[in-house]
Amino acid sequence: MSSQPLQASEAALETISKYFPIALVDTVFFGALFNALEALGFKSDNSIAIVNTCRDELARPLSNSFDKTYGNSFNLSGIAGIVTAGTLGFKAAISHSPVSEDGKEKYVFFGSTHVAVDEKGVEGLVLREGRAKPSHACGAIVAIKQEIDSNIQQDGVVHDDNVEYGILKKKLFAKNLGANPTIFELTKATCEIITSDIEDHISKTVDPKKSDYVVITGVQIHAGRLGGSWIPDAVIDYIAPRKSWYSYANVLKHIIIQIIRFRFL
Repeated sequence: MSSQPLQASEAALETISKYFPIALVDTVFFGALFNALEALGFKSDNSIAIVNTCRDELARPLSNSFDKTYGNSFNLSGIAGIVTAGTLGFKAAISHSPVSEDGKEKYVFFGSTHVAVDEKGVEGLVLREGRAKPSHACGAIVAIKQEIDSNIQQDGVVHDDNVEYGILKKKLFAKNLGANPTIFELTKATCEIITSDIEDHISKTVDPKKSDYVVITGVQIHAGRLGGSWIPDAVIDYIAPRKSWYSYANVLKHIIIQIIRFRFL
């Protein structure tokens, strides 16, 4: 990822802070996270990173960060970051883990959705390479927002030609978020879905007697661009952590990342 980026605009920061009381520049967040995981024994030579983000190219720096730390990560990504690989996908991921001399395996699960905010603080807008006008992030969540605003009736059917979007929409509408949720509110709800689904899949696939594992979920927030050439790493990103915990010797504990105590703004 890029070096410490410039701070987003005041308007963007104001929008972010309304929804996420804690949000850190991505390099700061991952620096703290990887230091914490190292202290817990999750290292590059004994762990596999299992990463579930949006398919969007703007989410790529998240996977790249894990790749640089743990080697090539196992990609579980779905539209908006929802979990669609199923238990078979999770079983495949954990079966690729290094195995220590005592037979133990270590997994680092990371799940996130994403959202953008422009320099004026408008939710959902981001500038992309080669496009003069802003586009949306996450596009799927913005599309659901547009369906809600247009009062489109939902039949709950997941169509074969739009499976991931249909799953996301079905799960979001099941949460009964009201008549006019904002894009950021829908994003937070999507993160809740991702967190719950990852936990559910872990409960069905992971044997805590033979493994140690950690789970981290959150929201990636695109909040502007650095000057110069456009590449995904040049986007000013923040990470708003949702949940982080680990299982060691079959005991669940929360990860304490000291730097996350600092409140945003």
